[in-house]
Amino acid sequence: MESKQGDLVDFSKLKLEAYDFVGIVLPGLLVICEGWITVRGWAGFVGSVNQMSGTSLTLLGFLSFGLGHIVQELGDVSIKAVKGGRYFRHARDTFWDSHDAEIVREAIKRDFGQEISSVDAAFDYCLTKLNERFIKRDSFIATSDLSRSFIVLSGLALIPAIRITLHDIHPFHKSIFPFAILLLLLGSIATLAWKRMVRFRALAETTVFHAYLGTLGPAAK
Repeated sequence: MESKQGDLVDFSKLKLEAYDFVGIVLPGLLVICEGWITVRGWAGFVGSVNQMSGTSLTLLGFLSFGLGHIVQELGDVSIKAVKGGRYFRHARDTFWDSHDAEIVREAIKRDFGQEISSVDAAFDYCLTKLNERFIKRDSFIATSDLSRSFIVLSGLALIPAIRITLHDIHPFHKSIFPFAILLLLLGSIATLAWKRMVRFRALAETTVFHAYLGTLGPAAK
């Protein structure tokens, strides 16, 4: 009998990069939990989690990976709609107007043979020249995008918060204080996540120019 083993998918060969897990799978898992709590309530959610099988966990992982992309895209679209299309490139724009940018321009002109006036083109050039010598940028981007997803998830978490307080706690006046506590908690998470998102996005942007100069040595200064 001919073996069918070659026709099967070898899941052991599937590898997740750090960004895939931190920036996509985790936000997807959290949004599933929020939806689960909204539908089943807190007690039903905990009971369902305790009864999950290995197959269910595997399917949950795949679903988390898919929904994580949606959460990230929702965060990107929402923040750009409020703050402008170049908000996530604000750090590089600010750097390009600084005195240090003149050093980078001159270094690129000597290295490339002509001047690059566009900040985006200069950024791409520096990043390309760095190649794999600035792998720390991946962790900066992952941290920033994870923080961005927490902002979105904090907003979406208002729905399960209403479910487990205003809907599930009776009488109604006893649910007001727990709901206020959850609002304060979600607001604090969103605020801290915003600050972390901005800080690590700036590191991922401006450090590219500094790292590029570092690869050129004293001659670039």
